[in-house]
Amino acid sequence: MDFREDYQALIEKQLQEWKAQADRFKASAAQMEAQARIQYEKNLELLRATQAQAWDNFNKLKSAHEGNWEQWKAHMEQAGEEVRSAFQRMTGHFKP
Repeated sequence: MDFREDYQALIEKQLQEWKAQADRFKASAAQMEAQARIQYEKNLELLRATQAQAWDNFNKLKSAHEGNWEQWKAHMEQAGEEVRSAFQRMTGHFKP
């Protein structure tokens, strides 16, 4: 594999891990009291939207031509940071 394929495989693995963690968060929501659940679900919705954007960037990265691949790599890294931040907010406020 070349660098691009290695990088894309790494990103796809990370996105899958984040999806699994978000699924665990969703399962935890059923066990929370109503008020906490409302806030939890709002944060989870924001997390899912952030993940969707990361997946969109990943798909664009995968289909990018050599000339703009680095640009999409930068977008992917930024999206990854946003997903990590969303996860930190979730884990900081809600322990699964």
